[in-house]
Amino acid sequence: MLAYADFLRTERAAAPRTIRRRMACLRSFYKDLLRRGEIRRSPFARLELQLPRPKSLPRALSRSDASRLADAAWKACTARYGPSEAKRFPAAVLLLMATGIRVSELVRLRPSDLDAESGALLVHGKGRKERRVFVVDRRLRTLLARIAALAGKDCLLGPRGQPWSTQAVRRSLRAFAAEAGLSVRVTPHMLRHTCATLLLEEGVDLRFLQRLLGHENIATTAMPMPAITASAGL
Repeated sequence: MLAYADFLRTERAAAPRTIRRRMACLRSFYKDLLRRGEIRRSPFARLELQLPRPKSLPRALSRSDASRLADAAWKACTARYGPSEAKRFPAAVLLLMATGIRVSELVRLRPSDLDAESGALLVHGKGRKERRVFVVDRRLRTLLARIAALAGKDCLLGPRGQPWSTQAVRRSLRAFAAEAGLSVRVTPHMLRHTCATLLLEEGVDLRFLQRLLGHENIATTAMPMPAITASAGL
């Protein structure tokens, strides 16, 4: 088995993920033979393979897709006609892109967490930790203040001011992005990484970005970000 793994790595130049998959198939195959009594011992017995686990880079939107999504959100938020209720989710999309907060943090936001005058937003993060982020964009700050004034006391951006789930946000975001013309499957975490990548490209200090994202370890913040390519800026 070790020889085969080495063959895959050196002769076939197989990726670690491919080697893991093939070795897992072989392990299951020999386990089945052993269970049926066709072999007395599996060649995987007492064998531990130390294969590197590949680290996937976080995905972010391209600059053009980020602009397209932001434009669609602003168009929905500034539409003269239509119920104000329809502006809640587009405002949530803009907030995710502007601050990089987690989807779990988004759904826990209450109207009382927003200081409309300063733009400070109290975010309830992992492990009951709290941090403040600032909504710098005045238009977004004004929009959030209007929504907060009409919302219930328990939920800032949920539908009809009611609590919502992270899964509901993910489903709504996929549909919203598709309607905006994006071909990629957009997730809230992609918007978090898009925010971080854009700020890094603009020269924002890594320590500031660590506090903004709520990372306990700066190494998490310093993980290589994918370059945001192309055209129009946000």
